Amino acid sequence: SSVLHEIPGLQCFEGLKAYKSLTDDSVRLFRPDKNMERLSNSMKRLEMSGADFDHDELIQCIQELVTLDKKWIPDGEGYSLYLRPTVIATHKFLGVAPPDSLLLFV
Repeated sequence: SSVLHEIPGLQCFEGLKAYKSLTDDSVRLFRPDKNMERLSNSMKRLEMSGADFDHDELIQCIQELVTLDKKWIPDGEGYSLYLRPTVIATHKFLGVAPPDSLLLFV
């Protein structure tokens, strides 16, 4: 991988918040469409292939994740669970170049 935790590598991420509704048991994401747009734009600037990923599909996957893990979302007004959709280069050398493989995860 060309990304190490303490050493900046070819990576990008966007912060996303999940909230519990105050009136029912539902979980809401804050502006996930804008989050996906920013992540895609960051990927383009870094010349990462795959910037045209299906935004709606990833939002649906994240919604499923937070629905399954909603017990981790704090209760009460003003509280949220911070999520970080992330893309990292996974090519087999350490350096700055357009990557030939990527990993997108939450």
